[in-house]
Amino acid sequence: MSVSQYNNIIVSIRLMSGGHSFSPNAIMSLANGASYLKAEIITPKTTLVPSQMFDKSRATEYLAFVGIAPDNDEVVVCSDEVDGKVAVMAMSKDCYAQLSLAFGNNITFTSPLIQGHAPKQGALIDLVGNVLYVRVFNAQMLFGEAVEVLGDADLRYAIEKINHVYNIYNMHVRARGDVDRLVKCCDKKFKDLEIVA
Repeated sequence: MSVSQYNNIIVSIRLMSGGHSFSPNAIMSLANGASYLKAEIITPKTTLVPSQMFDKSRATEYLAFVGIAPDNDEVVVCSDEVDGKVAVMAMSKDCYAQLSLAFGNNITFTSPLIQGHAPKQGALIDLVGNVLYVRVFNAQMLFGEAVEVLGDADLRYAIEKINHVYNIYNMHVRARGDVDRLVKCCDKKFKDLEIVA
């Protein structure tokens, strides 16, 4: 392996609930052998901003505008632009500081809300821990939201409310993450559910 190849090694991690499960030692060990980090932030404090309107200096305002302002112990991070959208997310300040110490500026952040192939029509559902990510498409994205679902009742309620507006039970829906829980809670209401690994 050449030096240039070695320097391009990327490590990916998924940070649940702000990343509190990572110790400084674990993060430093990730940094040994990798020069770049791609961190997927799993949090209901996520919103999408059209890239044409995005201004990084206003990132905190975007979260506050939709009612999910970061707490005092959180910092706001942003993804790269994907399909004309930027994901703006809140994460633990301590975790962010540890990641920055280990990787410097060689960090990118992402969210399930902007990952995966966007279909022309249909819906994408990702259930990761206690966060439900739903995107609905009809030639363009009509809806994209991260919703906290602490229990099965919350999950059923969120899906029902989204179905009431967008009729997702009758769409082709691609589901990832905890699909067993999704199927159990929605009681075969989806007419065309595709489970994606």
